[in-house]
Formats: sequence, C-alpha cells, structure tokens
Amino acid sequence: MKISGLGNVKLYKEMEKLNKSSDFGKVLLDTLKEIDRKEKEAEAALESLAKGEDIDPAEVAMKISSADASMKLLLRVRNKVLEAYQEIMRMQI
Repeated sequence: MKISGLGNVKLYKEMEKLNKSSDFGKVLLDTLKEIDRKEKEAEAALESLAKGEDIDPAEVAMKISSADASMKLLLRVRNKVLEAYQEIMRMQI
C-alpha cells in the first residue's frame, strides 16, 4: 500500500501562480480541469472496485474524498464570488 504525503496541498504554489499570472480566466479554467480530472479518477476507481478488480479500497476512498473536498471548495469559491458580485450590484453610484 502506497501512502502519499500531503502533496495535493499546494496553496502556496497556487498563490504564486495567481500572482504571476494576470489571466484570472486561465487560472479558473485550469482549476476546473483539475477538479474534473479528480472527479473522473474517483469515478474510475470506484468503477474498478465495483467490477472486482484488484484495487485498494483505501485508495478509492482517498480519491473520492479528494474529489469531494475539491468540489466543496469550488462551490464555496463560487458562492463567495456571487456574493461579491451581488454586493457590487447593490452599490449606488
């Protein structure tokens, strides 16, 4: 059983990338692609487990948990962006 470290926690590197990159849309698109990739990996691992293939159930659980956490974070960011937009729209000029 392979135990990986906290390599997926790369907040500092992501912040550096945001600071270096001036294109917010590109960063957002890259993040969405990463979350989609995690979702697909989790789905494939779960499918393999259901078929009875030789896969570690703990690995499947970790992939599902990672995909779930990424999706929850994405939803929280989306909600914050919507709240900020609504606040701006309420401002009087």
